[in-house]
Order: sequence, then C-alpha cells, then structure tokens
Amino acid sequence: MASSEIQNKPQKKEASSQEAILKAAIKEFADRGVDGARIESVARLANFNKSLIYRYFTDKHGLFKAALQSKLEERADNVEKIPVDIAEILQYFFEENLRDQDYVRVLLNEAHQNDGDPIIDDPWRRDYYKKHIDSLKKSQSEGNLLEEIDPVCLMLILTSLVFFPATLPQLAQMITGNHVNSEEFKAQWSESLSVITKLLTPS
Repeated sequence: MASSEIQNKPQKKEASSQEAILKAAIKEFADRGVDGARIESVARLANFNKSLIYRYFTDKHGLFKAALQSKLEERADNVEKIPVDIAEILQYFFEENLRDQDYVRVLLNEAHQNDGDPIIDDPWRRDYYKKHIDSLKKSQSEGNLLEEIDPVCLMLILTSLVFFPATLPQLAQMITGNHVNSEEFKAQWSESLSVITKLLTPS
C-alpha cells in the first residue's frame, strides 16, 4: 500500500467522525437550543466518546459554531448549482427549509435563548448574508429586480417568505387549511412565490 494511502486513511476517518458529530449536534441544538444542549447527548447520538468531541471542537459553543457553519456552507454550495432566477432560488430555499427543519429549529432556539449577548460566529454569518445581498444588488443593477426596494430590506422580505412555513407551520395550516408538508400547500405557496417575484421584476 502506498504511503499516501496510509496517510489519507486517518484523515478520511477524522473527517467522517467530525461529520457524524456535527450531524448529531444539529439534532441536539434543534431539540434543546444552545443553552440546553449537552455534549454527552451529542456523543451518544454520534456514537462517539465525548472526549473526542472536546478534542475537535473545544467546547459547546465551538461545536455550535462548527455545526451551524456546516449547514450554511452546505446551502451556499448548493445555491451555486441552481439557476440565478430569483423565483427558482426562493423555491429552492422554501423546499430546503421544509426538508431540513432541524436547521430552522436551531435558529429559532438560538433566537429564543439570546438575551442580547454577542451572536456566535457573528462575522462569518454576516458575510454569508452579505453575499446574498450583493447578489440582489447585482440583479438590481442589471435590471432584473426593481431598484426601488432597498436590497437589505429585500433580503429580509425574501428570507421571511422562504422561512415562514417551516418556522410557524401551525399558523400556515390555520390560515390555509393545509399542512405545510402537503402537496396542496406546496403548490399554493410555490405559485405565490412565483407571482411575488414577477411583481419584483421590472415590466
């Protein structure tokens, strides 16, 4: 066996271990929030010793930072693979939020437990959203989106549209009469997203 193959095996094993830990961490943070999460529970879910988690991520906040980064990076990588059309991007994020509701719950729990403390990994996360805002600015400058709407506020509006069904599914069901995971609701919301993006596009 070549020496490079021998060296790569531990690296692959370490990457696989970290991936399993981060996946378990997202589940734990979704269920209990940052304050209520326990390293012991993450270790049990990932089927690893908790000392390994401390070795990779130092502490609970370090683990949360890494877990959330992994989800944002996953989404950022996937966005590059889909068309630039704003309607299709909104449809993509709407479906992703319904599919990956643990991610949505992590953000909700973080919001509920934050009493004004600094946001974990604030600079990196700001940069993530700045890239989306810059993309909206580019679309506006190219005449693909109305320039009258401030791009920062437009980012908030569009984020609200794709997060609402997964964030408050009970309200969405009471208002529409359909469960958010039903084909009826998905078709209804998808059509609405399409109409809204047409309204945001210069005639």
